[in-house]
Amino acid sequence: MHKLKKAQIPKVFACIAVIAFMTFMLAKPDYYLDSARRGLSLFASSVLPSLFPFYFCSLLLTYMGAVGAISKAGAKSVKLMYNAPKESAYVLFLSMLCGYPVGASTIYELYSAGAISQKDAKCVCSFCSTSGPVFMIGTIGGAIFANQKVGLIVLVAHYMGAILNGLIYRKKKDDDHIVSAFSSPSDVDGLLSRAISKATINMLYVGGYIVICGMLVDTLEFVGIRDALSHLQGASEPVLSAIYSLIEMTRASIECSKCQNLQLGVTLCTGAVSLGGLSITLQNYTFLSKCGVGFWELILKKGSQCALSMVFAFLLGFIP
Repeated sequence: MHKLKKAQIPKVFACIAVIAFMTFMLAKPDYYLDSARRGLSLFASSVLPSLFPFYFCSLLLTYMGAVGAISKAGAKSVKLMYNAPKESAYVLFLSMLCGYPVGASTIYELYSAGAISQKDAKCVCSFCSTSGPVFMIGTIGGAIFANQKVGLIVLVAHYMGAILNGLIYRKKKDDDHIVSAFSSPSDVDGLLSRAISKATINMLYVGGYIVICGMLVDTLEFVGIRDALSHLQGASEPVLSAIYSLIEMTRASIECSKCQNLQLGVTLCTGAVSLGGLSITLQNYTFLSKCGVGFWELILKKGSQCALSMVFAFLLGFIP
């Protein structure tokens, strides 16, 4: 009985947090309605147009059987570095091209088709969970920092961190059972409808997490976290950006751009993108949980990726 009660403690705290969040929404409905609208606006105007086409195309490529052709190019590299199956090269390609959460969703597609095992999925998710160049160069470098060099530093450091992170979680030995080759449906009409329907449903997951996590950030603003940190003077922006990084990377990146020291701001921004925050973690977990990847296991892997990427970003900041 004692063990049962101890196991329920996290659930109790989670319930209290949810009830507190609901109480805030009831106490200040106009504030949270505006917050939800901003989240929906961000999703509809920025995330959906930039991610949905990539998402649809990634599913289409997978269903059309491009897995084998693209995997061959990097098969030897991923086997040598990570002892991972050749399909992981395909996942890495799509993850770096399309961004979150395409890497996680592609892992799930391959796992559900029997092309990779559970051990493979756990290994591959350690280096195939990345943001895309559109966000890092366009949004961070162009819109947030208004400095293309910043976008390039974030991109290079982020990818280097992901690649090195995979070495930490390298698969120790091959699986005992044989996985099946990925097969694509022959019906073209069915292929298109399957890709468009799955992309649409998955984008709704993404949008929902963006809205909720944006409201969580606004809750911190509502309770006065910015004012509470104002006495730190020049250190308030770095601390605030670090806190926001735990929830949502875009809002965290905006705070990073306000840091007085640019190198520090870029390093923290790289950490925010590599960690992804609660929003990206939940998006990834939606798919990876079906592959046997635990929530805290995912947190650990994203945490180490974040640390490695920040080191690379800091060192790259010394390049004139």
